[in-house]
Amino acid sequence: MDTSQIAADFDRHRALPEVSVEEYVRRRSVELGEWVMARERVYLDKCFWIALRDVRLMRTDDPSSKVLLQGLVRAVQEGRRICPISDALFLELLKQTDLHTRAATAELIDELSCGVTLIPHPTRIATEIAHFLYANTGHSVYALETLVWSKLANVLGVHHPMAKAFPAEDQVLIQKAFFDHMWRFSLAEMMQVIDERKIPDCWYPALADRLNQGKAAHADEITNFAQVYRDEVYGILDVAAPIALDVLGKMASDQGRYPAAPTQDERATAIREILGILRAAIEKPHVKHALRSLHLDACLHAALRWNKTQKFDANDLYDFQHAVAALGYCDFFLTDGPMHTLLTQKHLAFRHESLCRVGSSIEEAAVWLQ
Repeated sequence: MDTSQIAADFDRHRALPEVSVEEYVRRRSVELGEWVMARERVYLDKCFWIALRDVRLMRTDDPSSKVLLQGLVRAVQEGRRICPISDALFLELLKQTDLHTRAATAELIDELSCGVTLIPHPTRIATEIAHFLYANTGHSVYALETLVWSKLANVLGVHHPMAKAFPAEDQVLIQKAFFDHMWRFSLAEMMQVIDERKIPDCWYPALADRLNQGKAAHADEITNFAQVYRDEVYGILDVAAPIALDVLGKMASDQGRYPAAPTQDERATAIREILGILRAAIEKPHVKHALRSLHLDACLHAALRWNKTQKFDANDLYDFQHAVAALGYCDFFLTDGPMHTLLTQKHLAFRHESLCRVGSSIEEAAVWLQ
């Protein structure tokens, strides 16, 4: 811990008491987002990180893997590319039980990601909804692509210490300085301090079982892919509508309007009205682009439902989140063969319409990333 740097953080924030914690976090995030968007973003899923890590540990002599690693290291050092991660990749990293290889993977991620991660998947969805509503009601907004990046210590979200023993102004000072400290924290350092006993059990296996049950129950109703996509996106918008209502409430309070808190029935009615608006809007291409994580989630779940012989498993849900992150905000996505095949199927490629280039071959990636 660099105590002199922490002391400098406190001095800097003490001189700017008028800047709230929320505003400070936003400024740092936008600054980072602009830096990130000036570089090509290469999203690697778990199998590629493992392959490159094995090169670094000299566990493999595969020439293409060596070329790919050397090319990525050089491009990152030259400021041309970065390899950001996401919450899904972080959770998969925690599943690695060999602490030596896990630490080596974390060190490689620190190097190639430059400490950058996408904000968590649920936060990304909420950010896209808020950005869409603000942008379409006459507000001045930052580019969406600058709002979805953070540093690795915030891979599961930004958290602020609550020190009620201190006066309010000191608590704000502590929170901003703590945010700065965590902003500099590396993934390798995180791996050293994470308490294995406190890592929650993954709920993806149970979710996969529920999805398979629903898929089986409605299999006879499936007639075309467009219908399956519509069912999936409508279901996801059920989750989005309450978020949209909360955003609208914040917009009203920002404008100095403080309507009385709605009753439970009034809130339910408002959510239904917003849901109807979102369902109509999502048919438009620019709305799909604005709400891209919702749209891509629906595309991927629809694709797996459309294949009546394939069942969901927990790994599919990790793979989907990798794909949503990459297709939504990156230029290249290096993934495994099955996901590559899924994403390049004609009916799905037509729907997701991402400009992100997808590859699954280390040999191919080594060539077209040169």
